[in-house]
This record gives sequence, structure tokens and C-alpha cells, in this order.
Amino acid sequence: MHLHQRFLSCRPQPDDQRLGGWPYDAQEVDLSLPLLERRLDKDRSRVIHSASVRRLQLLPQQGGILAQDSDRRLLSLALERQQVGRRIVHLIYRKLHGNLAKHELARHELAEKELTEQEPARHELTGLDTALGCLVDVGCLLCDVGRPPFGQAGELAVCGWFDSHLPEFGGMTAGGLSVDKKEGHAVLAELCRFDARAQALRSIVTLEGISLTHAQSATLLGRHEPWPEQALSGPFTGNSYRSEAAIETAMRGALGLTHRSRHPAAYLVDAADAIAQTLARLEAIVERGLIDPAGLMTQLKDTFQRRQGQRPTALNERCFCRHGVVRRWSLGGMLDWALARYQRDRSEGPGQFFHYLRLALGRILVNHGADAFLQRLAEVREGTPRVNLLAVDPGCRILMESLEDLATRLEYLDPDRERQELDGFRTICGLLDAALPALRLPMQEFHQLLDRQEASSPVLGAWAAGLPAGVVRAYRQAISAPAEGMSGAVQETYYRGRLVHDWICSRTETSALEENMRLRVSGRQQS
Repeated sequence: MHLHQRFLSCRPQPDDQRLGGWPYDAQEVDLSLPLLERRLDKDRSRVIHSASVRRLQLLPQQGGILAQDSDRRLLSLALERQQVGRRIVHLIYRKLHGNLAKHELARHELAEKELTEQEPARHELTGLDTALGCLVDVGCLLCDVGRPPFGQAGELAVCGWFDSHLPEFGGMTAGGLSVDKKEGHAVLAELCRFDARAQALRSIVTLEGISLTHAQSATLLGRHEPWPEQALSGPFTGNSYRSEAAIETAMRGALGLTHRSRHPAAYLVDAADAIAQTLARLEAIVERGLIDPAGLMTQLKDTFQRRQGQRPTALNERCFCRHGVVRRWSLGGMLDWALARYQRDRSEGPGQFFHYLRLALGRILVNHGADAFLQRLAEVREGTPRVNLLAVDPGCRILMESLEDLATRLEYLDPDRERQELDGFRTICGLLDAALPALRLPMQEFHQLLDRQEASSPVLGAWAAGLPAGVVRAYRQAISAPAEGMSGAVQETYYRGRLVHDWICSRTETSALEENMRLRVSGRQQS
């Protein structure tokens, strides 16, 4: 597979016969860098001006904390992620253009045969720097677009609630699964799963109607294993929701991706996300006063040494390197340097400390990510799903695991953290409980409810009035045409559940609390 096929400039065309993939016209089949760069620039413009990205400025970085209680937003995290991704791409091409790639790889003692295998793939990267940078840039911006309110607590609430109430849905109780009960249950069981990348693709492409190029959409294909129910519900076992199966099938057909393979830019988005998110979590912990910079460095050293098997020399081993610098660095030396610079400046806030910590650790992790991309370029070109750029080097893998482990442990030192997550969980469950009567309705009555013609209760009327127009439009479009592998009743029930997913994911923490209160007031008026 030639790497250039992963960078074709084609877009999905739902109004003609091309939704299933090929054929495309000759200009789209052949790589045209000017055309690709123009279309990717249009993608960037459309995404930046989308409502989904604007929503990020209202979502706090840490799920469960209300926006007014924190200055850290998901939009700022997305910008930090963008910067890390941009640096990785820039460093990859510095290594290529500076003819240093083979020198860097040789330091890792790769066999000559492995080096030779990388040469064709590295040659195919030539000229793609602008396109690859734009794909990673927009992919980093879209990572959190599909996140529900209250973060992981919100995801757990949605999955647990649907798992408990799925048998009560209209299509399940009206005999709609009598044709193929096993397959129908498998289709609807997808509603009990949540994937932020799959929801991001749905939010941008389906709900907002933004036609991204296939290459840009492919950066949102996650690396999770297909869910068990996907294998039972027909031939589609992709990384998106079944509602976006046609989009993913067309994307994979156009870019030459198998049902498990990933786009090259997706690996860089994953690496940038891991680096930016881990350092941002630690900075938020220090800002909230849960630990001071000196204590953080001490605990990071202890965690790293514990994962290295308590070897006394682990902290002083010079196993980390930066691009263009011959000297290697030890983790202990880098952490001591960052803390010494911070203490010398006598800065009152932790921001200056994390500036130095990002200089120390950020550059190291970015360099290892770029090195790993070039080392595993043959696998990246083929789209091997299990490649993790930050786990290729053992020292880098242990450092990332130490950072993530430390961030998770320290976050729960906050006495209010568990209460905030439980409040968020209850809020999402309260919203879903208000939507349950609508999910129980027969299809005709549900359509009347959406048309605002008739509501059997004030709660149902208030719920229907609060649905975003794009969510209702997507539901109507989805059920207007028969779906492959689903009966009509199962199809309608599935997309009604998707409507509720979309409704939840269109909310922020503040609007979710307000909507929950509004629906509870309507319920009290009814009683």
C-alpha cells in the first residue's frame, strides 16, 4: 500500500452513488497536493467555526467541576494538544530533511534490514508535511468534541442507564425484534457503549452536516477493539457507531484502509493527546493546592522508580534524548533542573514551574514520539492498530505510565472530587429518566411528540421542546431510508436511542444542571 493513498483529497458524496467508496474521478484518485491542502484548509475553517468546537470553551477540563469553578477549559486543552501535535510533525520532517533519521534510528540499534524496510515509506512522506500537519492539527482539536457533560462520570452514567433500561424501549416491547431477536439485541446493545471519538465524528459530520475529507475524518478512528455486539450484528465492525457505518465504509474504501487499520495521522493525534492531557492534569492538581511542585517531583521520582523495579540507579540512567542534542538526559536530572529553575525565579504561581517541566519532559516525549513514528513507519503506513508511539521506547513508556498513575492518584486527594462526580452522575441519570417516557412511546406517538402536536405529560412536552434542531433533523433523516441489517422497528428504536445520546452530548455541565432542574419542575407541576 502506497502511503499517498492515505492522503487523497476526496470527500463523501451522499447524494450520488459514491457513498460506498469508489469510483472517484481521476483528480481525486491521484494525489494532488495543492488540491489536498486547499480542502484540508477548508476542513480546518469549518471545524473552527463549528458549534461543537465553541462548546469546548464552556466545558471544564476536569469532568465534574463546574465551569465557573475552574479557569481550565477543554478548548485550552485542545490548543495545547494542537501545539504538541504540531511539534511532533515539525520534528519528524526536521529529522527527514536533516538526513538525521537513520542516525537517530541507529542509536536504537535497529537491524540494517529494518532500516532498509523504512526507506520507501520515508521517501513517500516527502512533500506531505503541510497536509500531515493540518490533519494532526484539526484531529487534535476534535478529540474532545464528543465528550458528554461531567466527563467520565457522564460516560458511565449514559452506559449504565441504557444497559438498565434497554428492555423498556418502544421497539423492544412492541415485538419489533421477532424477525431476528439476537441480531436486534446486538444492534441496540451498542447504545450501552460510549466512545468519545465515535461521538465526535457523529457530532461534526452527521449532526452539523460538515463534509470533511475522508483523510480528516479518518483521524478520529480510535484504536479500541470492535465491541462484541458489533460482530453479532452484521458485517460492520468498524471504529465508529453503526449510524456512521456508511461514512466509515466510504472512508476506508477511498483511503485503502481495512476494517481494523488506522490513518497515519491518528497515531500522532493519540501521542499528542496523551502528552498534553497528562501534563495538564498534573498542572491542574498543583493549581488546586493538592500538592506543591517539590512534592510532585518527589512523588514522580518514587513512582518512576517503583515501576523500574526499585532499581537505585533508575533515576540517574541517561536514557532520554532530545533532537539535535548529543547528550542524553536522566529523569532525575530533568526534574531537578525544572524545580531548581522554578525556585530560582521565585515565582508565586505554579505556571512558571510547568513551563520548565514542559521544557524538560515535553521535549523528550515529543522527540520519542517522532522517533517512534519513523521507526514504525512501515507499520504506520499499513495502519497496524496496536502501535502506540509513546510505548515503543521502554523508558518513554514507563515515564508515561508513571505520569498517568500519579495524576490519577493525586486527583482523588481532592475531598470534593468524589462528590462532584456523583453529582454529575446523578444529573445525567436524571436527564435520562426524564427521556425514558419518550423512549417507551410507540413510533407514531413519538413522531407526534417531536412535531409538538401532542404530549401526554408536561415533562414530555418540556423534554421535546429542549431538543436541539440538529439532533431531531439527524433522527428524521436516519429513519427516512431503510437500513441494512435492521428491521424497521429496530432501526427506529436504535436511532431514537442515538437521539438521546446526542441530546446529552450537546449539553455542558451548567446547561445539564439547568435542564435537569427545568424537567423536575415540570414533573412537579404534573403531579
